Amino acid sequence: MRFKILVSTVLALVIGYSVFWHYMAGEIKEQIEIEIKDQKAHGLTIKYDKLSVTGFPYRMDISIDQLMVVKSGKKTIPIVFSSSNITRFSFPWKIDQGVILSSGGQLRIGEEKTPILIMNMQNIKASSDVSLQQKKIRQASIIVEKIDWTSGKPKKGKKISKAQDVRFHIMKPETTADLDAIELPALIKLYLSANDVIAQDLPVDVFGKKADHVIVDIQLHGEKWPTYSKKSLVDWRDSGGTFAINSFEVSSGKMDVELGGDITLDQDLKPLGAFTSKIHGIDHIISILSKYSIFGEEQGQQVLQELKKMSKKEKSGNFKGKDVLDLAISFQGGLLFLGPIPLYELSPVIE
Repeated sequence: MRFKILVSTVLALVIGYSVFWHYMAGEIKEQIEIEIKDQKAHGLTIKYDKLSVTGFPYRMDISIDQLMVVKSGKKTIPIVFSSSNITRFSFPWKIDQGVILSSGGQLRIGEEKTPILIMNMQNIKASSDVSLQQKKIRQASIIVEKIDWTSGKPKKGKKISKAQDVRFHIMKPETTADLDAIELPALIKLYLSANDVIAQDLPVDVFGKKADHVIVDIQLHGEKWPTYSKKSLVDWRDSGGTFAINSFEVSSGKMDVELGGDITLDQDLKPLGAFTSKIHGIDHIISILSKYSIFGEEQGQQVLQELKKMSKKEKSGNFKGKDVLDLAISFQGGLLFLGPIPLYELSPVIE
């Protein structure tokens, strides 16, 4: 008798879980389709060939084949992302969190015939923590094995920018302002790292032809998100908003840079703040900067010579015996200062 009760109980649980899983799978698929239709009102068009939910009994695998996401509008620059397949793996009892895998994809900014940027990504791995009720991303991490990009339309013989092992993390902390805190809560935290970076559109010759390693760790603090308007930026500034660069590091065979600090806006909406930096390879950077017109004149040459005088020999660590420049970089009074040297006048971030 007891055995029959046990068997009946197990069967009931199995059947009940099976019904629960398939019900959830249907609900998820339906909600995704509804959300995709709703996005059209916001100028976002999402197309795909096939949407499926598999993984029974232990997982909820949401797979989308031939995905294309298009952001467009009358006064906006078109943005298009496409991928042959994207699959999100999660557990039925923890559907908010999941792992995303894709063999790759392409991002295009601008019109097809006159693109501003085309970026190709290979072997994408990502994790996400999403609030389904609020339809917000709490945090996400993306790892891309290889990335290459080019500005403008690709042409034969055109040099392509590249990077490997690109890692990007985003977190939106759900915190409220503490009146006794020294700084306002972080609205968003971003972290980016990459290896073997060759950026054709940036003056990477300062670091040599290739930057071996790049790290960017930043936070935006404030009471609420600012928009790119004069009133919003003034409100953000007046409430104590700051933009923090916790770490900016670039390492290469020619030159290494470490930088960190905080910045806000002054009364004229010009940058206001200070950074500390450590630079190795000062001779190389002086030889590169001297080629630019701003340093070609007599005053510019004097600035470079002063920077050279401010350097010293590293006494310990991996750079022992090599020149190092501990440089304070500040934005104040509408001017950019390298140490005590005023370099040039700053412009407002918005007129």
